[in-house]
Amino acid sequence: MNLLIESFEGGIYLAYQVTDHNRRLVMDSDHHPKKFMSLNQVRDHFNDQSITSATLIHNSAYDEMCGEQCGSDMPLSVDLRW
Repeated sequence: MNLLIESFEGGIYLAYQVTDHNRRLVMDSDHHPKKFMSLNQVRDHFNDQSITSATLIHNSAYDEMCGEQCGSDMPLSVDLRW
């Protein structure tokens, strides 16, 4: 399984299961997006499943928060070694 993990302000992470060109948001038992509070929590959640790759995506709003013109539309992407 391939995972895409997106980080948000406030230390919240959402995980997506990726197959080919489709990605499916991981949901909780109430069919709401499952929120993780750390990368370790994501890894622990998928501990019993075979993870082929995991990628962390982080969009920064730093330029916008400082009143600057947004620099790059490209998010930071980091391959995790799990």
